[in-house]
Amino acid sequence: MIKKVGLIGLGTVGQGVLRAFKKNSSLITRRTSLNIKIAKVCDANQAKERVAKKFSLPFTTDPYEIINDSDIDIVIELIGGIEPAYTLVKDSLKSKKDVVTANKALLAKNGKSIFNLAAKNDLSVGFEASVCGAIPIIKSVSEGLVGCQVNKIFGILNGTANYILHKMEKENISFKKALSQAQDKGLAEQDPSFDIEGGDTLHKLCILSYLCYGVWPKLSKVYTEGITKVSLSDILYAKGLNYRIKLLAIAIRQKKTLDLRVHPVLVPLSHPLSGIPLAYNAVTLYTHPAGELLFFGEGAGGTPTSSSVVSDIVAIASGNKSFARREENMATIDIKDVKNKYYLRCMVQDRPGVLAKITKILASCEISISSVNQKGRSRGEFVPLIMITHEVKESDLRKAIRKIDRLSTVKSHSQLIRIEKL
Repeated sequence: MIKKVGLIGLGTVGQGVLRAFKKNSSLITRRTSLNIKIAKVCDANQAKERVAKKFSLPFTTDPYEIINDSDIDIVIELIGGIEPAYTLVKDSLKSKKDVVTANKALLAKNGKSIFNLAAKNDLSVGFEASVCGAIPIIKSVSEGLVGCQVNKIFGILNGTANYILHKMEKENISFKKALSQAQDKGLAEQDPSFDIEGGDTLHKLCILSYLCYGVWPKLSKVYTEGITKVSLSDILYAKGLNYRIKLLAIAIRQKKTLDLRVHPVLVPLSHPLSGIPLAYNAVTLYTHPAGELLFFGEGAGGTPTSSSVVSDIVAIASGNKSFARREENMATIDIKDVKNKYYLRCMVQDRPGVLAKITKILASCEISISSVNQKGRSRGEFVPLIMITHEVKESDLRKAIRKIDRLSTVKSHSQLIRIEKL
């Protein structure tokens, strides 16, 4: 029996899917005994017809020629964004077609309604490619770890941010220069805010939250902080303290509550996540009874991501229902109530009594210091003061920083980076 597929979106990933099928269709047939055929492709850009001709495939600019085609069994949505992708996915499900998507933004915002509609129509939504590109994290959790409790997730989910931090450290360059290199290599858009401010990581964390905990969090309720405030000095100071700064997605289950966050973290050099280089992705899961698991691989790009799209197509064509998680009612924890150790950098005047004033403020907010180090001496000038706190409630530390930044001997906007218990 032939399973026919319609593909909407001929961008980088879409073309990667076509190449993968052209190269590996015989391999898929040998391994699965399935006959999967891409019946038609679609893109709003008429110029993409040349791509279709290259693969000898029928082309259209109207996605409903695919959605309403009774011969097509599976619709692949690879156009990205919220609309018209949301409408096209819903209409595909209403037309009794299974769906495969790599659209993390769409699922993070509208995943609940999409999965409910799929369940209502007894259909599948394949979404392996929406998180970590080629890394099979979705299937690993939904199938391989189906009998396990996932207690914690720590993930490097954005290759662009990881590349920038890696380059800053390895080449001793500024954030601005590392970002420029990422743009030159095509790893960052001309407007890179979605990557460097944490939005992309947030969307992927929301999907993992549903996958592991049955919770679709409101995007506005998840604390999100990018890497734009991380300086080369912070990276070098952190390394001197045996840490490396990484942008992490964090999920921690605490009985009936869920702690979800995206922000830079000081990761111990001894932990595997600290060594993830360049634009790679990695996820560490702390599970019971399977223990600690690390998933590592390429997290972006047409070729790696296409492998996950193809995997979903094959699974659905095989009759395997895609993952559907029963939703749970769990409250999310406010970042202000989280307790951690912290890295604190203040720019202070090099003069007697300044440290005493700062430590007095910290003590008044019930914050104790594990270590303190002044970097450099320049009488009367501003120099960095680096402190590591013991575990403290974030709201207390923020209160202290507001007071510290009001001191005439301190430049405002002191740097705060969390140190997680990995």
